Amino acid sequence: MGFMSGTFNSIGVGVVFGLVGTILGFAIMTVWWSFANGTTFEYFINDVFIESALYKDSILTISVLFNVAVFWVALQKDWVQFAKGVLSVIFISVPLIIWYQYQAF
Repeated sequence: MGFMSGTFNSIGVGVVFGLVGTILGFAIMTVWWSFANGTTFEYFINDVFIESALYKDSILTISVLFNVAVFWVALQKDWVQFAKGVLSVIFISVPLIIWYQYQAF
């Protein structure tokens, strides 16, 4: 049995990795945007993400897209339960993204 074939191939671990993947995607987006625009991380988080209704959906979408790669790798390795956990984070994020899109109008 491999590393993911045992206890780590579970829905709960997939959910945790999905949440961590979303946070990692957000962190990568924050670093990239801040350096590309010559601003601070705090400016991006406070002014662009929290205060501006216009960009929340796009930022969250990019953050969640990181999980698509994790999901694909899990399927390639036949870690079905793990993939279900990651997919559940994606499914939960979609209504939130849609809600943010409607808030921007």
